[in-house]
Amino acid sequence: MKVMGFAEREVWARSIFEARDQKRVYGPETLIVGGYERRRSADGYYWDGQKRGGDAAYPFLVFQYTLSGWGIYSEGGVSHKIEPGTAFVATVPSAHVYHMPEESDHWSFVYLILTQPYVTQRITERKKTFGTVLAIPDDGALLTRFLAAFETVHTTGYRDRFAEEQASFDLLVEYERAAHHAAYPRPAREKLLDEVRAFALARLPESGDVAQLSETYGMSRSGFSHHFRDVTGLAPAGFLRQVRLEEATRLLIHSDLKLEAIAANTGFANANDLCKVFRRYFHLSPGEFRRQMRGV
Repeated sequence: MKVMGFAEREVWARSIFEARDQKRVYGPETLIVGGYERRRSADGYYWDGQKRGGDAAYPFLVFQYTLSGWGIYSEGGVSHKIEPGTAFVATVPSAHVYHMPEESDHWSFVYLILTQPYVTQRITERKKTFGTVLAIPDDGALLTRFLAAFETVHTTGYRDRFAEEQASFDLLVEYERAAHHAAYPRPAREKLLDEVRAFALARLPESGDVAQLSETYGMSRSGFSHHFRDVTGLAPAGFLRQVRLEEATRLLIHSDLKLEAIAANTGFANANDLCKVFRRYFHLSPGEFRRQMRGV
């Protein structure tokens, strides 16, 4: 799908919605439905997430993306202005409200209702970390998936439940990716990760620890740990271990070194320590990993 401007996107969405198959029947097993709306202040547009139906035992998601105009989304005592390019994901039922205030000239948007249970559960959990409101890049995969689902719902429909479920999970993955990049902007994140990776590799075969790392940044251990989490979303100790594991996997694939030597070269106490950590991350032994990767 080509990248469109907001005005072009709204014309496209309206034309898709108005040309939809009005005879299509959505049953209780339907996983994705959606629509397009253009509201004005005189409409009294107001939704209370605890008064619009829904069963707490079987919640669903409203994923709403603004094309033009603006509205307000409120949850947890915080209100957000939802402008073009911004979306919210609301779990129904839950304590939230979205509405169009009198100050807004209009509010045009497309929305999807997602009912796949695992997708609903996982996005609801992720919102606790990333928040409900998200600015979606025009050229990002999340918007592409969202608009593709909107188009499919109103044109061909999904060929079977498997395709519909696949689309639900595609939206979940791209939501998580976009939310993660919004919370931890890529340039700063990648710069810090590259610096810490270089720190870890330069100190092999020593393990290198967070205390030494924090000194290079002129911070206390706790101060650097907070900084690292704020920028990357990761724990520094875990990332240092990951870098050493990556080097261990490289040696397993591209060398004939025994496990004891690989452990010594990558900062692990011994072969048993390497095996324990390796199994925790990859769910198989280093020896089995080597055999699978080499095809022997």
